[in-house]
Amino acid sequence: MSTKNMQLKFLLEENDGVVVASLEDENDMSLHHTISGMPNPRIRAPRQTKEKLEAMTYVMASIHHKEPKEFLAQNIEGVNQQINKHIHEIRKSLKRMQSLTHYVVTAKEVLDEME
Repeated sequence: MSTKNMQLKFLLEENDGVVVASLEDENDMSLHHTISGMPNPRIRAPRQTKEKLEAMTYVMASIHHKEPKEFLAQNIEGVNQQINKHIHEIRKSLKRMQSLTHYVVTAKEVLDEME
């Protein structure tokens, strides 16, 4: 069983509530979708300063009975795994978007033929 080589490029542009999503796919239908008045996504992900991160590393390392360097290295590895998980979710969302785009294009063809 052979798998299709995936050649995808996804671009998401945001500017004052206008979101433009583009998906270029060499093997399937491409997508260009514009949404106006889209609210900003709200997530809790404050960015820590270097000083705060360093201070928290010493505290957390002592709680876990590890050296600060060891704790920070393990924490970096864990965060990279979280990033990989998010990337995988994005890839799954792109596949869903491809399927939905195929539906819209095909449904428009059927609608045009009905007229």
